[in-house]
Amino acid sequence: MSGKLIVGDLTLNDWKAVMRYRKLTEKKAQPKIDKSRYPVNRYEKDNDFLHLYVNDVRVLTPYEYKRLKDAIPKERYKTVFDILMITGMRYVELARLYNCKQWYNEKRNLIHLPEEAQQKHKRTQQERTIHPLPSMFNYLLRDLWNGAKLPAQTTFNKDLQRWAKLAGINPYGISVKTSRKTIESWCVAAGILESTVCLRQGHDSLTSMKHYQGLAFSDDELRDIKKILTEWSILR
Repeated sequence: MSGKLIVGDLTLNDWKAVMRYRKLTEKKAQPKIDKSRYPVNRYEKDNDFLHLYVNDVRVLTPYEYKRLKDAIPKERYKTVFDILMITGMRYVELARLYNCKQWYNEKRNLIHLPEEAQQKHKRTQQERTIHPLPSMFNYLLRDLWNGAKLPAQTTFNKDLQRWAKLAGINPYGISVKTSRKTIESWCVAAGILESTVCLRQGHDSLTSMKHYQGLAFSDDELRDIKKILTEWSILR
């Protein structure tokens, strides 16, 4: 039986060897998830909020933002969370801003991120300026700089999930990307020009629209979004 031809000149043993090789190569070709940074855990996606996920990253409503912030036990980390929310910066960018105070122009109340702040392999612009910012934003940055170094991104991701659970929010999709995706979606929902959002966040227009066109907020949520963005001087 083992020597019988079954496909062309292949024997049964040859055919089995080919199938084993295919399974091995297909397994290697599957993309690997960095479980240390974005751990796969026992949580499942919230079916009641499927309209508020962007690439499996959870976007917060205004109510959830306040609940999550209230659940954070230390003022130090509340400050970090608020800065991430208001600016939409990536966590790595905030970590570098901590060491580069000169990137903040206090006189004009803006953050200018040079090329080295981002380190994006598919970066569409070399640098960007984040503005407008709240009038008292300099006090948030002073609190940031007067405190200890930021925790590792993996640690803060786990902390955010833990705090989300305390706040009664499903932790699935909660990470340091949540603040960035949330402020971007709020700006788009509030009617801020797409070009303005893209420049502030470092996206091209196609990326921004593709991610946020399908998100839906209730009338009450949209009202609260506009109120918060106005308080942060983002919406005028």
